[in-house]
Amino acid sequence: MVAGASGFVGHAAARQFAASGWDVIGLSRNKPFADIPGATFLPIDLRDADACRTLAASLPDATHLVYAAVNETPGDLVASWSDPRHAERNGAMFANLLDALIDHAPGLEQVTVVHGTKAYGPHVPGWHIPVPLKESHARPPIDDFYFRQEDHLRARASKTLRWTVFRCPSIAGGGPGGNLNAFLAIGVFAAIRRAEGLNLPFPGAADNHGIMEVIDVDLLARAIEWAAMAPTACNATFNIANGDVYAWPDMWPHLARIFGITPAGHDPMSVRAYIQNRGAIWADIVRQHRLRASEDVMAFLGESGALADFLLGNCQRTMLTSTVRLRQAGFTDCMDTEERMAYWIGRWREQGLLPPAG
Repeated sequence: MVAGASGFVGHAAARQFAASGWDVIGLSRNKPFADIPGATFLPIDLRDADACRTLAASLPDATHLVYAAVNETPGDLVASWSDPRHAERNGAMFANLLDALIDHAPGLEQVTVVHGTKAYGPHVPGWHIPVPLKESHARPPIDDFYFRQEDHLRARASKTLRWTVFRCPSIAGGGPGGNLNAFLAIGVFAAIRRAEGLNLPFPGAADNHGIMEVIDVDLLARAIEWAAMAPTACNATFNIANGDVYAWPDMWPHLARIFGITPAGHDPMSVRAYIQNRGAIWADIVRQHRLRASEDVMAFLGESGALADFLLGNCQRTMLTSTVRLRQAGFTDCMDTEERMAYWIGRWREQGLLPPAG
């Protein structure tokens, strides 16, 4: 079972398991953007505890749960990360589903939960971010749904039910329907600038030499499948990343070349606001190139622009995780970030989410 199957992490996980021959049930409020051969989709609102119990009672043979669902708070994305109501709602959603499965699916044996490096507090004012970030580091002093979910998972674990938590940096990949796809938002920003006959300046922090990481969604999906069966993944939290690093001054020209636009110097601005204020230009781009994307750019991107602003505006601090624990446990796959960024931008063009280059 994959909760959050309409998001790009959940969709990638469902695709990975189905391709490997698993019987896959995808769960989410909204239908995924594309069907997955070998997977069945069931609509559900995880906020509804009764609906979760009814669903679990109909699936007594469930053995594995991948939880990649999140219910974002409309408005200020970053502020919501420290909002106890946000933590309570998302913590309850996870508890609703897990408790129902424990009660009704006696063969449930493994749960994997996907979180981010927000667990280390990069958004918490004054909180020290050590280098590298390790899974053993103390929690920041906030009420975050990551910690509610982790604590509930540990409390419900047993000799027959094991768990794995992945902590991810920025995630690259996905398709239509994603609500938190920062790199797709940057692609839309670049497309609008090119349509205006402009170059592509770096819009983020002036001090932007922090060392960053990315995790490709397909690599993450492979790790999730590995965790489903690996004894060394039992009851463990793992950082995961592609295996290389980047700094924005070096990555930005590479991205500009792939987007087909001339890179420029530093010009601080909000990617989200820039896109929002040029909705008519985006609608013209969609019509001109007959894109699959919505003409309503904010509906198309959701909170992706706000996430891009956070990543670009907080790149003066190095956010580097240690993935030693994961490698020692036996998962050693890696990907080249620049190559995968080129892959995804090409894929988004093929899917009609971005205009062609040139």
